[in-house]
Amino acid sequence: MRFIYLILAFSLLTTSFFAANAQAQEALSKSDVEDIIKDYLMDNPELILDSLDAYRAKQEEMEKASAEESIDKNIDYLTSKNAPSVGPVDADVTVVEFFDYNCGYCRKALPDIQTLAKEDKKVRFVFREMPILSPNSAEVSKWALAAHKQGKYFEMHSALMDQRGTRTADTIKKLAEELGLDVGKLEKDANSDAVKTELEKDMMMAREIGIRGTPAFIIDGQLYPGYLGEDGLKQAIETARKNGDK
Repeated sequence: MRFIYLILAFSLLTTSFFAANAQAQEALSKSDVEDIIKDYLMDNPELILDSLDAYRAKQEEMEKASAEESIDKNIDYLTSKNAPSVGPVDADVTVVEFFDYNCGYCRKALPDIQTLAKEDKKVRFVFREMPILSPNSAEVSKWALAAHKQGKYFEMHSALMDQRGTRTADTIKKLAEELGLDVGKLEKDANSDAVKTELEKDMMMAREIGIRGTPAFIIDGQLYPGYLGEDGLKQAIETARKNGDK
C-alpha cells in the first residue's frame, strides 16, 4: 500500500541519516521505527484513507470481472427460453432479475418492469428466484415456479408481489383460483423435486455470480446490483442496444 511504501522509504532515509551521524551509530530499533510510523500516520492520516479507497476500488474491480466471467459462462441458463419471463423470446435485449418476494425494493421494481414490458416489445425480462430474506420467501418462490408450469408465471409473480401480509399456502391457493390455475396441480408441482432443483439452481447461480442482495439485474452481460428505477432500467437497456449495434 502507498502509505507503507512511503513509511519504509522514510524509515530508510532516517536510518541512513543516523548511520552517518557519529552520535547515532546504532541502527534504529523496532520501537524507533514504530514511533516513526505512528508519528508519520498521525501527521498524514489521509494516506490511510487513500490506501483504503484504492483497496476497495481494486476489490470492486476484481469482483466485477469475476461476475462478468460467471455471467458469460452461464448466459445460456440465465436467459434460457424456458425460463420464467415476460416478453418475446427473440427480444434484442434480455434483462435478468434476481429477486426475493419479501424484498421491498423488488416490489418497487415490479411496476417499472410491467411498464417497460408493455411499452417495449423488444425487451424480455427473465425472473430468477433468490429467496434469501426469510424461509417464507422460498415457500412463495416454489408456488410461483409451479405456476410457470401452467404458463402463468408472470401473472402469479405480479399477484404475489402485490399481496400484503404473510403469504400462506391458503392465500396463495386463493390467488391461484382467481388466476384460473389448476390448484391441485399447482400444489403438487410446488412440492415437486423439479421445482426444488430449479430453485436451488437459481440460488447457486446467484452465489457463483457474487450477488449479495436483491434486486439485482443482469443486462448485456453486466451486473447491476440494487434498485435501478424505470429510468435506470431504460438507460441500461438502451446501452445494451447500442453495444449490440457495434
